[in-house]
Amino acid sequence: MPRGVKVRVLSPALFILNNDYFSSLKIFKRVNVTFEEKDALNALLTIELTKDDYQPSVDSELKKYRNKAKIPGFRPGMAPMGMIKKMVGNAILVEEVNKLATNTLFNYLQENNIDVLGQPLASDEQAPIDFETQENFKLYFDLGLAPKFDLNFTPKDKLVRYNILVSDEELATEVDNNQRRYGKMLEIDMTETDQDTVKGLLTELDSNGEALEGGVEGKETTVLLELVKDADTQKSLLGKKVGDMVELDIFKFFNDNEKVLARTLELPVEGLNDINKTFKFEITEVKRFEKAEINQELFDLVFGEGAVSSEEEFKTKLKENIASYYNSEAEHQLEHSISHLIHDNHSLTLPDAFLKRWLVKTYPDTYTDENIDEKYQHEAGHLRSQLITEKLVSEFKLEVSNEEIADVSYGYTVQLLRQYGLTNPDMETIKYFEQKNKEDRDFMRRVGDMAINRKVMQQIKSMVTIETKDIQVDDFYKMIEHHNHEHNHH
Repeated sequence: MPRGVKVRVLSPALFILNNDYFSSLKIFKRVNVTFEEKDALNALLTIELTKDDYQPSVDSELKKYRNKAKIPGFRPGMAPMGMIKKMVGNAILVEEVNKLATNTLFNYLQENNIDVLGQPLASDEQAPIDFETQENFKLYFDLGLAPKFDLNFTPKDKLVRYNILVSDEELATEVDNNQRRYGKMLEIDMTETDQDTVKGLLTELDSNGEALEGGVEGKETTVLLELVKDADTQKSLLGKKVGDMVELDIFKFFNDNEKVLARTLELPVEGLNDINKTFKFEITEVKRFEKAEINQELFDLVFGEGAVSSEEEFKTKLKENIASYYNSEAEHQLEHSISHLIHDNHSLTLPDAFLKRWLVKTYPDTYTDENIDEKYQHEAGHLRSQLITEKLVSEFKLEVSNEEIADVSYGYTVQLLRQYGLTNPDMETIKYFEQKNKEDRDFMRRVGDMAINRKVMQQIKSMVTIETKDIQVDDFYKMIEHHNHEHNHH
């Protein structure tokens, strides 16, 4: 299909075409085209081609082939035209008829502002064509028409923008998280609390408390004492220093987790049935995790050198970051509510039978006669949203500037970095990854979609009534969870 025609195509190949294509179309002699509306959403387009319509192009292509063809016994360009026609005449005829029909079809749609969905399909009314004997051709195409509708957003539509409150407890947790993130492991003389970590060598013992001949010996492991759930085993490891020996039940030491125990001892799980449970643990290293102090060093590590200079500023900045994240979550929830409003206020009827047929024919690896009814529902919902978006863009002449594209690109990059665990990426890191992302066409396509979607959402927000409501963070996410449950159940 030629690119550039104003045709919507459902995902997975979603694109909206424009009219630029027609400026470069070869202008053919006007052929006979008939457009018949079957109903408000379906039409039949008929193209009648006579020999006078296509023959000049066929003759031109035959001459081109003759000039290039290398045929034994003839110099280039000197082979009899009758021989050329016998060799490739029918293939060129088919190609030129199809080319003329395709160009005529899409030219007609553009000139008459016919808004179609998917792509035209050969109609079931199409009779078989015999290119060997026929000179005139009648081609039938089924069209799925876009529904005509009016936008329906008014101030009577009331939505809520939530203001998620940041509690003192949450701020304290965030401070502690940053202290832990930038903390250090220190070597110490002796284990004193369950927050200490010990490394040592495990050796299997016999009934006399000696190393078992042929048993497990010298297997290294490291454990945070807090993770040892058996109270007596944990207690036996407190007050110990490097070089101390501790006898323990190997199964209790590993909380009866056979997979971890087998991996540490380098044995198959079934081999654990043959080992003695009493092991010697020789301590080779004792460490304690120490949280970072709340000082300038921590401020610089979290926010960059000199960005924060006091504990008060540090906490204020953390609170702002938390609030910023919650604000984006609240805005996402509001836009999700708008998405529901879009569908609730616009009951668009689509040419379902045509679109199902088109999907099965165009993407046979994804859509089949067996699954099309189920999968079509998602596609239809996506298409309805697209139609309403287009209507908003067209009616309010919405456009996005280069600055808005850049803003979305920056924000999207920050979002991706946060998903990878960089909660507070510095400016240089963001710019580096953003530049790399811009080399990816899919990234730029998503950014473009996000930019226009942001514009559309802003327009809808200006047309409805939005109330602000304070909410605690736990209540907000419980509300989201409840909504998702109801939505998925429905």
